[in-house]
Amino acid sequence: MEFTYEVIELVPRHVFRTARTVSATSDSVIVRLSDGPLTGFGDAAPARYYGETAATVVAYLERMRPAVEQAAHESELMAHLTSRGGHDEPAARASLEIAAHDMMGKRFGVPLCRHFELDPSDAPITSISIGLDTPEVMLEKALEVRGYPMLKVKLDAATDLSVVERIKRETGAAVTVDANCSWEPEDAVRKVAELARIGVEFLEQPVRADDIEGLRRVTERSPIPIFADESCPTSAQVPLVADAVDGVVIKLMKGGGLLDAVKMAHDARARGLRTMLGCMLESSIGITAAAHISPLVDYADLDSAFLLANDPYVGMKIDQGRMVLPDEPGLGVRPAGAREA
Repeated sequence: MEFTYEVIELVPRHVFRTARTVSATSDSVIVRLSDGPLTGFGDAAPARYYGETAATVVAYLERMRPAVEQAAHESELMAHLTSRGGHDEPAARASLEIAAHDMMGKRFGVPLCRHFELDPSDAPITSISIGLDTPEVMLEKALEVRGYPMLKVKLDAATDLSVVERIKRETGAAVTVDANCSWEPEDAVRKVAELARIGVEFLEQPVRADDIEGLRRVTERSPIPIFADESCPTSAQVPLVADAVDGVVIKLMKGGGLLDAVKMAHDARARGLRTMLGCMLESSIGITAAAHISPLVDYADLDSAFLLANDPYVGMKIDQGRMVLPDEPGLGVRPAGAREA
């Protein structure tokens, strides 16, 4: 197969802040696989938190070049990726796996969700994220998307919870909160009581990723569900957090692609956990790939492409929170500006 990639700079419409990161721009690596008639698109959105950068993704892709170019078709590449693992470089691996799945769907003439025997009408709504800022700016950002049914509010240790109450009251949206590892367990116990009073749906990752006992203490005392994100990067960690939380957050870029995401969703469901599909700062390639498997989960936070000022691809669309998946074979993504088939 032919194999090319390029590093592109994604620019969010607003500087996006969390308790861990500040993103005015973000590098993404776009992968293209082709056997001549068919081309598959993939996306790597590396996160330093998981030890990846655009440079490490490129290094991984170059190490993989001989195997990719020698593969006769995408199934052979998928088998190689599965045997190789690669969860230590998850976004890089995901880029190849997504592209291979795109080709597979195109070869059989079916949208990717149908390949996984999923019904796109079962996709949950997606939340829209409100990044950290001053309370006034956070409320302003929330009002920009008034009418969307669910918002996710990013918080840190210093932000007063009153901003969550203001956003919920003035937008009328359901609200979730993500603390991105920034609270101490006892502080989190106090705060979840206030979040419950406000009417927050659930809370993501209140404590450090390695503090599973802290997660358990918060969950045991919380009147609202607690989800693990950074504490559960892949399906391998589901058993480790299953008795410490109420749910897990699944991301293609931290788990290494679609196959581990699907496994994680099934494993979590079997253990009685709720599930949410989330994202990094990804183009429509990565977001659309995740959206195709979203009928497997209870919640979605697949808004990255919506937040970008320069998304280079067009794929899944969001209509007032409802995800509208492309009906074309494979991912159904196309370069921005290209004419629809």
